Amino acid sequence: MALSAAAVALTVVSTAIVLTLAFAALSLRRSARDLRLLVEEMTEHAAAVIDEAEETIARARGELQRVDDLVGSAEAITETVGSASRVAHAVLATPLIKVLAFGAGTARAGRRMRGIG
Repeated sequence: MALSAAAVALTVVSTAIVLTLAFAALSLRRSARDLRLLVEEMTEHAAAVIDEAEETIARARGELQRVDDLVGSAEAITETVGSASRVAHAVLATPLIKVLAFGAGTARAGRRMRGIG
C-alpha cells in the first residue's frame, strides 16, 4: 500500500495545522495565565489604594469637624466681643464724653482766669 503524493502532502499539511493550533492554544493559555496574574496584582493594588483613600477620607472628616467646631467657637467669640463692645460703648460713651467736656471746659476756664485765653 503505497501512499500517494497527495495523501502525504495532506498528512504534512494536517500535521502542520495541528502543531500550529497546539502552539496557539499553549500561547493563549500562557497569555490567559499572565492576564489572570496581572488582574490579581491590580486587584491587590486597587484594594490597597482604596483602603488608603478611605483612611484619608476618615481623617479629612475629622479635620472638617474640628474646623467646623473652631468656626463655631470663633463665631461665638465674635458675638461675645461684639456684645461686650456695645455694652462698653453704651456704659462708657456718655460719661466719657461728659468727663472730656468737663476737662475741656475746666482748661478753658483756667486759661481765661490766667488771662491766656
